Amino acid sequence: NFPDDFRGVWEVDQPVVQSKKMARLTALSKKDENIAHRMESSLVQFVPVDFNVDSLDDKLQHTQGFSLNQPTVITMEGVTQYIPKESTSDTLQKVKQLVAPGSILLITYVDQETFSEDPSKVGPPKSVRGILRMAASAGEKWISGWTMEGFASFLKDYGYLVLCDTTAKDYNESYLGPVGRKLDEKEFLSMERFVVAKVLP
Repeated sequence: NFPDDFRGVWEVDQPVVQSKKMARLTALSKKDENIAHRMESSLVQFVPVDFNVDSLDDKLQHTQGFSLNQPTVITMEGVTQYIPKESTSDTLQKVKQLVAPGSILLITYVDQETFSEDPSKVGPPKSVRGILRMAASAGEKWISGWTMEGFASFLKDYGYLVLCDTTAKDYNESYLGPVGRKLDEKEFLSMERFVVAKVLP
């Protein structure tokens, strides 16, 4: 159940992907009452948005229950590598205008080293190149990457302060290691980085 003061979830994704999610969740809801309850709730809204074409702020403001300037947790996971940097900057600017200062942004980006001739800094070159080929063959080519310093500066330009910037290896050390479940670092790729940032006034 949602807490009494919970305002809602607005799930934003590409129209085709959103349709696939909805179809899958609808099928699961027939077997799972918890999923069915959430699917039926007005607190969960699915918003199809093409970040290269649509206006995110317009889409959200015309979605049931959405209110401006509320404390919000924004998640942009697995998005920035697929779209031009200009589209990411446009989205971030619009998001900042929609939410309250102090809101939290959870966002991922791909390390620029991923696209270098020798990507060994982010993982075994064969594995890194294989992932890039798979993405391209699926019609979802990775086109954008940043350095750690460059991404922090990029976010700052649009009113966000980076609180932390980590990789899977960091989680391995911080969370899995202390409970005796640390994995072999050879299993990790550090292509994608995970950022927590705060929306500035």
